[in-house]
Amino acid sequence: MPTFHDPLADAAEASEALRGLAHASRVFEDPADTYRVFGDLVAGVRSLRQVLDQLATTHLDARDRAFDDDGSAAAGAASALAAADELHQAGTLLDQAYGRLDAAFSHSGRIAWHSEPVVDRDAQRERLAARLDGDPTSRTVRAGSLALAVWPDAPVGEHQRYAYRITDTTTGQAVEGRDLFAGAGAPVDPDRALRDLASFLSAAGEARQYALDQPGSSPEHEGLFPVWVSEAARTNTDALAELSERESTERVAGPAQVGRRWFNVAFLQGEEADAVLDLIDRDGTEAAIAHLSGYDYSEETTQAALENGYVYDDQPPTGSTDRTVQDGGYALTYNHALGHVGLYREFDTPPDPALHEAEQPPSAVVNEQSHHAPAPDRDASVARRAALGADRDWYAHPAGTAGQSGRGLSL
Repeated sequence: MPTFHDPLADAAEASEALRGLAHASRVFEDPADTYRVFGDLVAGVRSLRQVLDQLATTHLDARDRAFDDDGSAAAGAASALAAADELHQAGTLLDQAYGRLDAAFSHSGRIAWHSEPVVDRDAQRERLAARLDGDPTSRTVRAGSLALAVWPDAPVGEHQRYAYRITDTTTGQAVEGRDLFAGAGAPVDPDRALRDLASFLSAAGEARQYALDQPGSSPEHEGLFPVWVSEAARTNTDALAELSERESTERVAGPAQVGRRWFNVAFLQGEEADAVLDLIDRDGTEAAIAHLSGYDYSEETTQAALENGYVYDDQPPTGSTDRTVQDGGYALTYNHALGHVGLYREFDTPPDPALHEAEQPPSAVVNEQSHHAPAPDRDASVARRAALGADRDWYAHPAGTAGQSGRGLSL
């Protein structure tokens, strides 16, 4: 409670109250409550302006008692005058802030908040059509009751960025985003972006189903989209899966050749995979292949793959959103969103000594250990379960990590 006579106690209480308000105002269950907070803030800023004036006056009136640490009265008086001047400047700026806050308070007072958003479906469709009309690089498609649209946005460094819009045609709700990214150096490919958006929606739908089946749990992908999007994705699982699986395997070095066999050299996830994904973003896939080839111990690795059954016909296994690059007898698969990296070598191709000497594997993980976790199956969800182990929750973050590193919806 304010004392109205002890400035030290009241200042401490005001600071704590503002700290509490900053924490409590992160979420408003009823937006109408903001109007009352506005009113209190306007009054608070007005009082703060008065406090600044009174602090400045005190410095001016008591400057004959001001000294510096060396006992100089002249220096102390100069500092007191400077402090008073800065306080007056702060008060002037606070006047401007007060004017803006008061105007916002006035605008807020004209709002009649409704309990649910009113959606103008026709207007939404018209705006989206106007945006995409005549743009050959945009794509729209229906996946069950969801309408998905993607179009290229401004690139970020070597990464192509896509904007997207997700509309639930049954309710008219819609959300837009600009955080869908392609891999470094990838060309503009809206079809690929559309498929991968469907894959991210599938992951969000699976997380939503898991959260419903396991109350109190926190699945890894539940925060990818708003709750209503995840719920709509859950009810359109089959349509999204069909869309995400269309032409799902991307080959930079051309289509797979029948008769080729591949075996797993390394499969990393968690912090180890994040390090390689960062290397891909920074130096490209060739550097990542050179680095991961350090796991390849020639005949020893081949025998380990044969003994453990990590040999694959025609092409290495990939999930629906994995990217694959082939170079020098190696195939690199990686997925920024799901956080895993795999390296495979063509069965009859010996390891490149130059690559092997260029990079050595991290001391935390040796080649033999990488074979204890099976390489990913073609079904992305099965891959995640297999890689983490049947007795673990595949939605949970890898041990020792803080979860996803905020890469956005990377393709």
